[in-house]
Amino acid sequence: MSRKISVIDYLEENAINFPDKIAVSEENEQLTWLDLRNASRKLASALLNSSAPSDRKTPIVIFMDKSISHVVSIYGTLYSGSFYVPVDISTPIERLNSILETLREYRILTNLNDSKKLLKAGYTGDFLIYEDLIGDTSDNADVLPGILTDTSLMYIIFTSGSTGVPKGVAVRHRSVMDYISSFMDEVGMSADDVCGNQAPFYSDMSLKDLYMTLASGAELCIIPTKYFSFPLKLLQYMDEKKITYCMWVPTVYRIIAQFKSLSKVKPSSIRTICFSGESMQLPVFDYWKSFYPDIDYWQFYGPSEITGSCSYYKVDNNRTYEGLIPIGKAYGNTGMILMDGDEIIPVTDTSRKGEICVYGTCLAAGYYNNPEKTEAAFTALPESLGYNEKMYHTGDLAFWDSEGNLVFSGRIDYQVKHMGKRIELGEIENAVESLDDIDACCCVHNKSKDALVLYYIGKMSEKELMIALDTKLPPYMIPTVANKVDELPQLPNGKLNRKMLEEKENSK
Repeated sequence: MSRKISVIDYLEENAINFPDKIAVSEENEQLTWLDLRNASRKLASALLNSSAPSDRKTPIVIFMDKSISHVVSIYGTLYSGSFYVPVDISTPIERLNSILETLREYRILTNLNDSKKLLKAGYTGDFLIYEDLIGDTSDNADVLPGILTDTSLMYIIFTSGSTGVPKGVAVRHRSVMDYISSFMDEVGMSADDVCGNQAPFYSDMSLKDLYMTLASGAELCIIPTKYFSFPLKLLQYMDEKKITYCMWVPTVYRIIAQFKSLSKVKPSSIRTICFSGESMQLPVFDYWKSFYPDIDYWQFYGPSEITGSCSYYKVDNNRTYEGLIPIGKAYGNTGMILMDGDEIIPVTDTSRKGEICVYGTCLAAGYYNNPEKTEAAFTALPESLGYNEKMYHTGDLAFWDSEGNLVFSGRIDYQVKHMGKRIELGEIENAVESLDDIDACCCVHNKSKDALVLYYIGKMSEKELMIALDTKLPPYMIPTVANKVDELPQLPNGKLNRKMLEEKENSK
């Protein structure tokens, strides 16, 4: 097998090995690997023909809801030799303008339906229409890929910046290919799998769905976003589509557990469940395990800046966990250390917490057109570990367990000062979520009142909760106020919207 230079080499390979096998599907449409390859090449040809030679490395902003056309747009952009920037179609015009200002040069690609949302949002510039480009190209798709190397930029995903200005995490082909190799070596996926996609394509959570199916020849089944608000419909759809592989944020698993949905509809084909993006609550995991005791469960960890995930942990179905499921060990070709100031905490020291720092090929190229933020987050690796290398400061806290696994312990920026003591809000949340009758929670700090305010979903009353926490937390860490709610706010990617609760408390 010849050396792969970019991720589109996998698509070329699949078009030869699995030409008639379904590559990507949604409710009423599907494409085989050969169809996907040809459509992507056709789009690349149109993108190249619609630009001047000097503009062919200009990033393509994909303004589309997740769909087959979005997948074709991703691979078509890569075939053209450029890199893509997926954005949320519900993003406010202020944020979209901030993203475009950061890019400086760009071309926007949308479709007929989503172009209406683009205009309604207030955008007044030029854009390309997907249907026009696909319709204007020949059927043979005989176009040569644009010039690429493994160091070429592949995508930019924008995350929220601490100043309110989005940061564009720029990632190269070789980082994604390294991620693919690591995942396939440790976890694996086969051409027989059907991967049920939950994450929006503007989130790095979707990298597993997009590129592990690409590497293995598995089917990417795009589950309509609307179904994630209706657990029974979601499970019915999964059963109908024979989904075998789920890589979702824990919130989705929690909602299904909260409504006891598996007792009504239990998809028969599931063989692998993965979770990342947030900590998986043990009661939720136990619920799923009670219905699927013999399948594989995997915990992943990693921020956008390290390309998808940098650590993995295969859950032991026969073990009783206390606290949190570990985030595990680093993938091969990836380094993960805990830093306490300038000191590296050895793996043998299980008594101290430190900041997770990561190094290796997985590191992003930095924040696009933002050298100051890049320099602050990607700093020099200690000389004892490598020459002239960089490491990324995640801002996440963890400690080593006795088996050499990392255990997540909250965020540095979730530390607050309450009653004169430094407190980690994540530690309070872990204690609350360890209680049997709690489904989910979020603790925030009301600064003006110096109050710890807990929002939670569960059967316990506020009084019962406070009594139960007496045995789990010191007095100064017990929430000042506990609010029982029916639901917690979510971001579009399914993660908890902590910022909304913080703003609610601190606007009072």
